[in-house]
Amino acid sequence: MLDIDEIPNGNRLRRLGRTREKAGITTDMNSMVDMAFLLLTFFMLSTTMYRPRGMELVMPVPDDEDTRTEEVQAVKASQALTLIAMPDHKLYYYRGLLEAAGIKPITYDKAGLRNFLQAFVQETDKPVVLIKPHPDCAFEDLVTLLDEMNINHINRYAIDRVSEQELARMRSAGFPVPNP
Repeated sequence: MLDIDEIPNGNRLRRLGRTREKAGITTDMNSMVDMAFLLLTFFMLSTTMYRPRGMELVMPVPDDEDTRTEEVQAVKASQALTLIAMPDHKLYYYRGLLEAAGIKPITYDKAGLRNFLQAFVQETDKPVVLIKPHPDCAFEDLVTLLDEMNINHINRYAIDRVSEQELARMRSAGFPVPNP
């Protein structure tokens, strides 16, 4: 006959401070670690890394004789267009040389600038655009002009400083011109 103290009772053992030893469960993690590294390696090798792309800008050739290593290409006056970005979202243009052309205003919207550039590209063989932002013009206007160069597939363009002769010509034409 069994005594009551001999019957295994988990609750009674816990009250007395003794616990029943549990058998530990062992899990082999080697195969899971192998799979994790295989998946990691697969995704690293099959993914193309993002390469940041910068916008290519053609800057004017410096005036120093020592640094002038490239040959400057001559541009015909009939192929040249100059865009002058002014403060307060005002844009002006002239075609060809400043002495022979009159400076005219144009708007940044699709009906103004984009249609004008499309017509310029269609009637000109190899168009070249000079973008001349005023020091006080909004950066957004310069970005808009660069976007329009890409939209209209104008590959030959350069950014230069607006000259004092151009500002004087604009003043004489009656356009509001702030001092640079």
